[in-house]
Amino acid sequence: MTPKDVISHINSHWSDTIRTPDDVIHGNIRIPCNFTVPCAKDGFTDFYYWDTYFTNLGLILCGRIDQAASNLDVMKFFVETIGYVPNANHITDRSQPPLFSRGVRDLYRFTGDKAVILRYIDALIKEHEFFVKNRTVFKGLCAYSTAMTEEELIGAAGICGRVSEPMPESREAVLRLSKNLYSIAESGWDFTPRFNTGDGRFLADEFVHIDLNCLLTDVESNIAYMLREIGRDEDADVFGGYAAERAALIREIMTDPETGLFLDYNFKTDTFSRIPSAASFYPYFSGVSADHEGALRLLSLLEYPHGLSTCAERPEGRYLQWDFPAMWPSNVYFAVNALDSLGLTDDAKRIASKYVTNVTEVFEKTGSLWEKYDSLNGGVSYSSEYETPEMLGWTAGVYIWLCEKYGF
Repeated sequence: MTPKDVISHINSHWSDTIRTPDDVIHGNIRIPCNFTVPCAKDGFTDFYYWDTYFTNLGLILCGRIDQAASNLDVMKFFVETIGYVPNANHITDRSQPPLFSRGVRDLYRFTGDKAVILRYIDALIKEHEFFVKNRTVFKGLCAYSTAMTEEELIGAAGICGRVSEPMPESREAVLRLSKNLYSIAESGWDFTPRFNTGDGRFLADEFVHIDLNCLLTDVESNIAYMLREIGRDEDADVFGGYAAERAALIREIMTDPETGLFLDYNFKTDTFSRIPSAASFYPYFSGVSADHEGALRLLSLLEYPHGLSTCAERPEGRYLQWDFPAMWPSNVYFAVNALDSLGLTDDAKRIASKYVTNVTEVFEKTGSLWEKYDSLNGGVSYSSEYETPEMLGWTAGVYIWLCEKYGF
């Protein structure tokens, strides 16, 4: 079994993940064009925001440009309709990591057609405005959140059971825990131990989040680049300034002097997340930092025999979905980009190779691709939150991108 065999399988099954506006889906928003879903049959069979970015990587490299553009049209539709791209077509009370601008930039770089920029630029600017206006919480830095009402938060507080969290006794405490959990869900890392403090396991509202702020720096840089490409130099300078300001704030506020790592910063207690995670690769990915030593220190904490773990191993042995030893394709993508951008090409290729090898070996055994893999033992990663589904989606997209990048 070779990567070419796996890619051949992916190519012959992309159509299984395409849905039309007339397909029956959850929720009440009718998407006006064809879109892709992460899973062909069981599991996640709606439009999901950040999953779609990674799917597009594979679609573009497989020559399915029209479908990649159609997926971006869905994002544009949502921004124009509700002001942002929601988590999913049926989950509209929150967004997800903002990757719309990177998806547009990818398509523009592949096609060289400035009509791509002209089609999406206004929606990209509007999405950026949404995050700045609704997610800025501390000195210009942002945190994930949710627009759920109090009654919605109370009604949906049963999510506590998914992470074995006891239901608090007071209404105020239930509201806070529920809001924190759904805010973490906006990060896509549902769920993660990153926001564990002495007072609670999921206090995301005390932190500014390293991945979101680095992605917004990337959004601002992407918009600046694309504005300059279409001759809007003054507007490009504005967004370039935004990116520079945010990057400086990240370096100033979100660098832990004790470990030298970029971490989620607790602005309530002036402390940092105690959990090293793959989110700390984002500053190198986004150009916020060029600290080789910091990146290698982080890699030494997260690299295991079969790949990159989401979080470092801890003695507590109580792990969540986005935790040790799960290897998620999105984290591999950001880490490989980060290491490569720093000139750590051997390290980047090694992490890429471990992912591709793991996916290939599992495919040979099961005939399927899966949502996430085990960086410690190899094979599919399993956790207590939900059963790991078979998945094309971002697994296929990142797999193809890595094979193309390194010639596997």
